[in-house]
Amino acid sequence: MVHPVLEGNKETDPHRGPQAWSWGIAQIAEDYTYDVNWNFDRSNAIRAPTGYPGLRNLTNTCYMNSLLTQLFMNLKFRGFILETDITDSTYTQRLLAESRTLFAFMQSTALKAVDTQGVADALINYENTAIDVSVQMDVDEFYNLLFDRWESQISSDASKRTFRAFYGGQLVQQIKSKECPHISERLESFSAIQCDIQGKTNLTESLAAYVGGEVMEGDNKYSCTTCGTYVDAVKRACLKDIPDNLIFHLKRFDYDIMTGTRIKINDRFEFPERIDMSPYNVNFLQDAEQPPAPDNFELVGILVHTGTAESGHYYSYIKERPNRSPQNATWVEFNDADVTPFNPSLIPDACFGGVTEPTGYPAAPYAKSWNAYMLFYQRTRTMAVDYQPNFPDTVPPIKHLSPPPSPEERIAIDNKKFLRRYCMFDSTHARFVTSMLDRLHTITGSCCSDDHAVEKEALLLALEYCDQVLSRMKETTDFERLIDSLTSNIRVCSTCCKIALDWIATTSAPFRNLLLKCPTAKIRKSFGDMLVRALRYLRETDPQEYGLDVDSIELKSSHGVIAETSHGVLQRIVRNLRDLWSSLHLYPRAWDDYFGLLVDIGEFSVTEASILLREDFLKSGLEILIIESPGAKRLRVDNPHYNQLLRLIEKGRRYSLTNVCGLIQALMAQIDLQAPAFDPNYGDRVQLENGLFPLSNSEEVYLYYGPEPGRSRPLVCLDKMITSNSNPAAVAKILRIMVSAEPLVWNLGNISRTILNGINIEPADLAEPHLRAALAFCETTSSQQSMRDMIGQIAREVDTIGTSGGATHLDFFVKARRLENPRIPRRLINKQVLRTVHLWGPPLLMYYEEAIRLATVNFLRELIFHDGTQGGDSGDEMSGLEDYARGLCEACIKRVQDNVIAPQHAVEAKSMHTIQSVVQYCVRQYFRADTAEDEEVAVDAEGTCNLLK
Repeated sequence: MVHPVLEGNKETDPHRGPQAWSWGIAQIAEDYTYDVNWNFDRSNAIRAPTGYPGLRNLTNTCYMNSLLTQLFMNLKFRGFILETDITDSTYTQRLLAESRTLFAFMQSTALKAVDTQGVADALINYENTAIDVSVQMDVDEFYNLLFDRWESQISSDASKRTFRAFYGGQLVQQIKSKECPHISERLESFSAIQCDIQGKTNLTESLAAYVGGEVMEGDNKYSCTTCGTYVDAVKRACLKDIPDNLIFHLKRFDYDIMTGTRIKINDRFEFPERIDMSPYNVNFLQDAEQPPAPDNFELVGILVHTGTAESGHYYSYIKERPNRSPQNATWVEFNDADVTPFNPSLIPDACFGGVTEPTGYPAAPYAKSWNAYMLFYQRTRTMAVDYQPNFPDTVPPIKHLSPPPSPEERIAIDNKKFLRRYCMFDSTHARFVTSMLDRLHTITGSCCSDDHAVEKEALLLALEYCDQVLSRMKETTDFERLIDSLTSNIRVCSTCCKIALDWIATTSAPFRNLLLKCPTAKIRKSFGDMLVRALRYLRETDPQEYGLDVDSIELKSSHGVIAETSHGVLQRIVRNLRDLWSSLHLYPRAWDDYFGLLVDIGEFSVTEASILLREDFLKSGLEILIIESPGAKRLRVDNPHYNQLLRLIEKGRRYSLTNVCGLIQALMAQIDLQAPAFDPNYGDRVQLENGLFPLSNSEEVYLYYGPEPGRSRPLVCLDKMITSNSNPAAVAKILRIMVSAEPLVWNLGNISRTILNGINIEPADLAEPHLRAALAFCETTSSQQSMRDMIGQIAREVDTIGTSGGATHLDFFVKARRLENPRIPRRLINKQVLRTVHLWGPPLLMYYEEAIRLATVNFLRELIFHDGTQGGDSGDEMSGLEDYARGLCEACIKRVQDNVIAPQHAVEAKSMHTIQSVVQYCVRQYFRADTAEDEEVAVDAEGTCNLLK
């Protein structure tokens, strides 16, 4: 029966049946255009309380953001951009179209910050390429480039004149003779006034110097073409047509010819809140006796640079327009995505530059690296319309100008969807969903409903809320609680469990979002753990739905594969995981979670392992291990995602191989390496009589792949697993599987060489993974000669370890002595350790760390001096201990003579105490004074010890 809660709901959704509680989340999942970032911070997502959005920094685009916000806050200029006629938004007027869209979003969006990628992509530099957002640009250069490109895309001449009039004016380059009445004039346009600041204290001084000009006299006299003679003259620039919006570029960057580098001038440079520009007009300068009509401008924006000439950051302070009145003007700071109120009384400290005020001992004043770089002024009389006496007392909203309908509709849709998502991220929703699950059985009367309608909608709501909302939150506490509640609910009823697993198995989206994309390790692990528990529960309670043929369960042998159903949950989940393979390189932090989930599934039973083998997970895992090899070029060409993976590795991206090795080990445990490989082109992988499976042709090639020709070569896969040192336990098991298959596979020499290649390495402590591999080799191989060669080669390498690796090498011999190899008697391995004691003993007895020297002595006491034999050893072997001890003594004497006495190296006496003690003990115990040979060794030992003293 249908639960009463759902009765009367006649609305339907074609994908979900009756419209569900989770419809709101589902709708967002299906048609959502605003993609919420991971680690979403709800409090930092919506437009700032100031009422203005910021601009997203694309990498190094603060210069773009700081200028665009200044231009946006100019109401008339914003209106011009929004109303500009655009007929070709794709090609010839793309930058104008993107700028119009940007300004429309800036005045109407509900988001904290607007994306400027469209403008950046559309802006072509003077080299005819798109600007590089990763490279910082001088904001004055960017200003000229931007206005030049804007003007070139404006279609009508009238509109171009209007555009130029916003910030563009005319100046007169004048040469005025001091000896005759003649004046030479040339008109030039300008978009910003270049102001020298070095040697100037304020803007008035700089402007006076700007129009004061330079005197042309002496050798630099001016040739007056009218008079036909050289005369003294003054060369200067005078302002002729001054626009309503005036920009002053403060020239803070210079070139130091002494050092050959660019420098930044951080000198204090003051500028007023209001300035009269009439004294700098050509009319006043030509007739200074006539008082000019005031031409007042008001400071409306400051673009600040902080940093050095080579690196730094731009941000803007801007006066709000419209405003209540000139006396109550408010300012805002635009710093990329952050928009905050700004107190204009702080302008001197924040913008003038100079040095800091001393704050007391021991702090000393230092040059301020933050100072004004561009100043924005607006003619006072044009600002009258911006002041509104009846302005409300609340935070002033952005004054809305009329954008074209297309961006406005798009913004409205985006705002609607963003605000819906913003509300869903309220933490009370998480508590509601968790509480709903906790009380689900209370609603349904302590048992599931017949049709599971209520349970289905509750579970789907919780799962989709996890995927779309909780997994993206910065705080993970609510996610963990909800996952725990979900796990509890789906492990009490097989139908509920199948509902949840069906949702996960339907598409790869949950895996992509919760297992790969999510940056939070706890969330990825929690999701994987929940999935494994759910699969185990469904396997036990409903094998048919899980994907196993119930009839074959009773018939299978102890190691047989259970027959599968065609559309089980397990098979669909494994296929979804397989579909993600080509995008794994994009999510390095998720490798342990992705491969860890596969390991857990593969360890369920031989049936699950066979499914993973069928989906080529063993082959793909081996491909990852050889992808960096030069010989794997064809593999990279055939699989572009491997090529991308290699490029990321070369750039320093790190990928964990811990569970890659774990997956390979879990699948190789089901492989018979001695069986002939099969060709997938001619049939499927078939289980052998011993319960194992053969390798495929490709798997065999990859597993035993080596870059060098010939039979004895290092194996790339094995070397990669050992060297990565990611999962020593799994690598040891893989190595045992490979060695156990010998000698029938004919790769024992290659395996041995792979291990030994990593022993001789600098620094020597990096050899630890290969030493562990050598132990696994020795405890598995059936070849006594290979075991002896392995221990002997490692013993010879001890002489070269220097000052690192002493502990790891000593540990190898301690553990090798205790190895249990079912195919080689233990006494033979122990004997090889004894046979090589003269090689590894002396270097470790002279090692620079006292702890290693003492540990070596203790091991020698156990090995030779006290009880070096194991129970059951023959008398011949017991008598052989004396020979090993004598050999050790002579090797110690020779090492001291060769490494200390002959080269006359200065050493600390205590560092030689250990080896002296061993030599003296051996002479007393194992050398007899009645033979000339032993007497000679004793004398040599005594002389060596005396020289050390």
